[in-house]
Amino acid sequence: METRGDVQAEQFSENRLSVGITYRIAREDDLSAMRLVQSKSLYDLLVTRGRTDPAGIPITDEPSSEMRLVLRTDPKLLWIAFEGGRPIGFSVGFVRGALWFLSDLFVLPEAQGKGVGAELLNRCLAGGLKRGARIRAVASSHDNSARVLYIRAGMAPRFPLMTLQGAARGLIDLPETSGKIRQIEPSKASFRKLGDLDEMIWGHRRAAEHRFWLDEYKFTCLASTDKSGAMLGYAYHSTAASRPPWDCVPRRIGPLAARSTRIQMSLLRAIGDAFGRDADDRVEVQIPGINMSALTALFGVGFKIDHVGQFMSSRMFGRFDRYLPSGGTLL
Repeated sequence: METRGDVQAEQFSENRLSVGITYRIAREDDLSAMRLVQSKSLYDLLVTRGRTDPAGIPITDEPSSEMRLVLRTDPKLLWIAFEGGRPIGFSVGFVRGALWFLSDLFVLPEAQGKGVGAELLNRCLAGGLKRGARIRAVASSHDNSARVLYIRAGMAPRFPLMTLQGAARGLIDLPETSGKIRQIEPSKASFRKLGDLDEMIWGHRRAAEHRFWLDEYKFTCLASTDKSGAMLGYAYHSTAASRPPWDCVPRRIGPLAARSTRIQMSLLRAIGDAFGRDADDRVEVQIPGINMSALTALFGVGFKIDHVGQFMSSRMFGRFDRYLPSGGTLL
């Protein structure tokens, strides 16, 4: 199945590749141009073709911190496309263990339909396969053209990714926490324990991301532990002290990984308790459609669906029934 998908993707790209468009591996000094392409493409998808308030989708060339992280960890998996010397699209991916994940793929609206997206996808995927990846995955938007592209590259729809929003005070209505909840500080020991849990729940270790969320984004990480100190689950959330843009409302929850659905609920309740006097703040969380315990609980305390994407992969991995992603870029 994997080989067949590779062949299909390569043929699809070759048949549609446009003359006059050039591609190269992206560099640090491309990040501003890539962010501008991303914001213009999102504006077209969500505002021009959708119903999103334009105030929520700013056009900006401020470099993405997540893209900078992937540039550090997977420098050969970022590609940029040019037409007439102007950046028109880019792809970003990373490899963790056996997994290749497509973090971002954007093409300017006026450059779409020329095979640019397929070529950017295939170049990024080829780099992942060369690194030994056996699973390919993406968190797709609701754009049908993108989904067709991913299917032709060997990724099948697995479940919806529902982004919910609601008041933080709603989390306080969840069942009371069980076990000990403590805040995680960056250390070799804590990164090792977080990695052990990731390997069990998420399927792969991701030390670089944990350092990023704790050290650079200044997210708060809460952990549930048993009497022996073993980690049973962890959950990140942003606060007013987080780095921009995550210092704003809505606050962000995720990633969250837990050994059981009960521990998952305890961590969500602990986040509600942590908000304290900021309990009226809106929070946002992305929930896999197969995580029925989280969906049912949050709908029960007043959370509403903001938008829905689609998780797609060449085969299933991990335990997404007890995992809440950080978002589309880093999963």
